[in-house]
Amino acid sequence: MLMEKQIISRKRVADHGEVLTGTREVTAMLDLVKPETERIDSRFLEPACGDGNFLTEILERKLCVVAARYGKSQLDYERNAVLAVSSIRIHGYARHHPLPASKSAKNRVF
Repeated sequence: MLMEKQIISRKRVADHGEVLTGTREVTAMLDLVKPETERIDSRFLEPACGDGNFLTEILERKLCVVAARYGKSQLDYERNAVLAVSSIRIHGYARHHPLPASKSAKNRVF
């Protein structure tokens, strides 16, 4: 089994408390609130998004629901896909210490 990297550097842990959450943990935690992750219009705020592990999984789940429900109509599919994407908020910048990992999350999610 391949181990995911959870720590970028000891300095980032000491300075920011940054520890990345692995795929297995993300899946298990989101399964606890599964109905919300599959509701197209539910909103998620991730103030400490790191590499975007939670946001990526949430968006994938929402887009699967959009495809299943609205895949037969291009207009309905596009409208609901935009709604799903717009429900994701990435806020990974502290006032005095920008966290570059949030840039990585934005690139990964969008």
